[in-house]
Amino acid sequence: MRILRFNQDASCCVISTTSHQVNIYNCDPFGKCFELNNQAENDSQEGLMQYDVTRQRSIPTLDGGFIIEMLFSTSLVAIADRNRGSSNGKKLKIVNTKRNSTICELSFPYEIVDVVMNRKRMCILLENDQIFVYDISCMKPLETIDLWEDHLKSVSGKPVSDGSRRRNSLGHRMRPRMVLSGDDRSILCYTTYSATKSNPESYVLHDVVVYDALNVFPVNYLNSIHKGNITSLAVSYDGKLIATASDKGTIIRVVATGVDSEYDSTRPLLHEFRRGSRPCNVYQLVFNRHTTLLACVGDTDTIHIFNLNSTDGNEITNEPGDEDRLLASSNSDNLRDLVGSAESPKQLASFISRRLKASIPNQNLRRDSAHIKVNVDSEYRIGFPEEFPNQVYVASSDGTFKVYTIPSTPGECVLSKTSSFT
Repeated sequence: MRILRFNQDASCCVISTTSHQVNIYNCDPFGKCFELNNQAENDSQEGLMQYDVTRQRSIPTLDGGFIIEMLFSTSLVAIADRNRGSSNGKKLKIVNTKRNSTICELSFPYEIVDVVMNRKRMCILLENDQIFVYDISCMKPLETIDLWEDHLKSVSGKPVSDGSRRRNSLGHRMRPRMVLSGDDRSILCYTTYSATKSNPESYVLHDVVVYDALNVFPVNYLNSIHKGNITSLAVSYDGKLIATASDKGTIIRVVATGVDSEYDSTRPLLHEFRRGSRPCNVYQLVFNRHTTLLACVGDTDTIHIFNLNSTDGNEITNEPGDEDRLLASSNSDNLRDLVGSAESPKQLASFISRRLKASIPNQNLRRDSAHIKVNVDSEYRIGFPEEFPNQVYVASSDGTFKVYTIPSTPGECVLSKTSSFT
């Protein structure tokens, strides 16, 4: 399976089983609604179409031949095809699936790694760690965010040479992650680099920038959410919360982004869940529409669903002296004033944040409130349908689509329907 993902509201599922074909299925009622087949164009590029499924499972990155992002259940789809060489991997096609026609094509200087969009904005992450922000209504470029330039200037205040940048993130194990809120506020969250204390030349991806993509302005900077690299990132529909997992994959953290007026900069860490005690590659984190549930999909035999409304005595309660349970955060009002006076508004050079020690997770952290047992030989993606809040969709690389009912009390989800991608 080369692509396996749901759209923003889990009304559709996108799959690709070959290097030349992408299919989109409606989830309810289940059935194929769109097919893209580039076999004729790909026949001459057979040598470039090989895909290492083992590598995809061992490193949770977007290495498939196609990169595809739907705009909810509309007919607008963004597609990048890396099967036909690097030159084609630099092009993003905006396709109308009802007319089966290309609306426009965007070209970039480096290969495309990821695409996210909502009804207002589209953001494209390139292999050189730049993010391009577009107005989706007219496909007008609004801003370019350089993860290396902005971070290193914010740390040293000195110009950044090309040698200081990573120019081929496709060849590296860890890559930045980005997510975009589903509502019109268009809160973009992305991981960025920071130097380690022990070795200034070594960088980790454990910081998250909260960015207002609608007004093209940074909002907040969250430091050291995990000790290791953040490999999975999710944002709530309204952009108020993010969920993160590191390369260790044992702890899931839920953090306030600071976009709401009631944000408390001394208490950004809201929830901390234990996925398990053994390391795991976390492929997906996803909130439901109303931010009451959070699902975690990894390479183990269990899909976990955490209840964000449940309180069992282990909720985070940070007091002024509890530095071990806090994340670093900047005050968004001060941040706006500082960035507004900077030489360039796209630089994050004026970020000031308080760095507090990351905690050693408590062994009594809350665990899942519901779970689904799966086959470790397959890969899975999960979606929360808006119309059915007590259900969850699970798509599998073995070609099955399943609907589960979430139990009212903690326990295993109940399988209610099974379909097949044929």
